Amino acid sequence: MALESATYINQLVDTNPTGSDSISQGDDHIRLIKKVVQDSLPDVVGQAAATIITAGSAPTSNVRGTIWYDTGNDTLKINIATTGATASWVEIGSAAPWSTNPASSCMFRANKSGTQVLSSDSWDQITMETEVFDLGSDFASSTFTAPAAGKYYFNAAFRTSTTHNSDDDIAIYKNASAYAMHSTFRQADGSYVVTSSTLQISCIMDMAASDTAKMYGHTEDSGGFTVGDSTVATFFEGYRIV
Repeated sequence: MALESATYINQLVDTNPTGSDSISQGDDHIRLIKKVVQDSLPDVVGQAAATIITAGSAPTSNVRGTIWYDTGNDTLKINIATTGATASWVEIGSAAPWSTNPASSCMFRANKSGTQVLSSDSWDQITMETEVFDLGSDFASSTFTAPAAGKYYFNAAFRTSTTHNSDDDIAIYKNASAYAMHSTFRQADGSYVVTSSTLQISCIMDMAASDTAKMYGHTEDSGGFTVGDSTVATFFEGYRIV
């Protein structure tokens, strides 16, 4: 039987050579198999090949870069250990391995549906009564809790619903301390300008898993002041970048 024509593994005929072929054709088949393997795996140059393994328990592969689809836990993992060393499996995704991308499933926006009185000369958390959306379910009780380590973007604003004559501040807190702050100073020619205002702040925060982000307000008005209930002017929002 004539030697088949093949460039890639799937083109090899697994019934060749037949029993009726001459022994002299065996050399041709061996050379063909060598060529097909090299053409099918062109990137394996002077190194062991990293593979993709589907199994319910950890494979014994000691090749750096090997990917393991853990069918028992429905997760995708990669071996980061040096080739030849004991495998060190790091999870790439959680739940369905390619669908849980934290950067696309971690996003929220909330706003106020009622007014809130801030105390004089005190940092008070601005409460958000209405969740507009919360992809990932990481926002609760006016607080965002990071589901995983990463870089997060936050944007917050509030509008005073009453006029007053003091300096005011807005801040985004990381855990129990101010991470970013913006201040509005109302003095002009030695006296305060009596008015209402909108304060806004945004920042990128480096967070560890379980770190929290909150929105805070502060006033020096001796009688305090009231944060308005405008859903477009008083809000807190954020998402994971990477």
